Amino acid sequence: MKKKFLLSLVILLALFTILGLNPFLQVTNYTYQSSEIPAAFDNFKICHISDLHCKSFGKDNKTLLNKIREMAPDIVVFTGDIVDESHTDLSSVEALLAGLQQMDIPGYYITGNHELEPGASEQYNTLLSYFTEYGVTHLDDNSILLKKGNDSISITGCKWYSKYLVNFLEPTIPEGFNILLYHGADFYDLVSDYNYDLVLTGHIHGGLIRIPLLDVGVFSNTGTLFPKYTAGIYQNTFGTSTMIVSRGLGDAVLPRFYNRPELVCITLKTAGESLR
Repeated sequence: MKKKFLLSLVILLALFTILGLNPFLQVTNYTYQSSEIPAAFDNFKICHISDLHCKSFGKDNKTLLNKIREMAPDIVVFTGDIVDESHTDLSSVEALLAGLQQMDIPGYYITGNHELEPGASEQYNTLLSYFTEYGVTHLDDNSILLKKGNDSISITGCKWYSKYLVNFLEPTIPEGFNILLYHGADFYDLVSDYNYDLVLTGHIHGGLIRIPLLDVGVFSNTGTLFPKYTAGIYQNTFGTSTMIVSRGLGDAVLPRFYNRPELVCITLKTAGESLR
């Protein structure tokens, strides 16, 4: 009886571990609804890529590209750490950008913390050359208006800063719909004061390890336990700003556990004031 119990326990632990280390790509869909979204941008889709860290999903990132193709987004946004100081082979990143160009999907990028590490300067410069070659717009500390007919929405990007000394740009359309791209989800308490309608971030890797059922992230990038912002949807106290945090695609020092690589799709809707 004791042997059967121990065998069952070992099998359960093995199954628990295997499921927890699931490496397969997950697509998470959100619908963001707001009266601030112009009619021309109803059903506008945003593909959000964060923290790729040079990882490839299938040969030449074909699996990732196929997921994006199925998603059929209007734009792709990159919220940092696409490359880092530890990887010198950027062929998977180039394949991803080339594939997006072939699908004729505009891309917008802001810098993450790893791209500004001293050891990543060569990789970062190569990445910037890829963006130029494949038509991705670099939005560090800059804004752009996306226009459809007489309607427009704004996307603003903020470059990574390692301390809480960030001077964010004010929203471009005070009475309209404004999106902010910034790498660090843990800056949201500061970011939310600017009242961007939608803030897209990453950086925390979903808390690295997530507790099943509770779906809670355990670690921040600094090793702090149970960080405030790890993955999913958050709103500021006044309900004037919403942040969506990607768990990211790449790997960190600790392996992902119950924390699959995540590709985020956000669909904008003009009606109502809710998010799911």
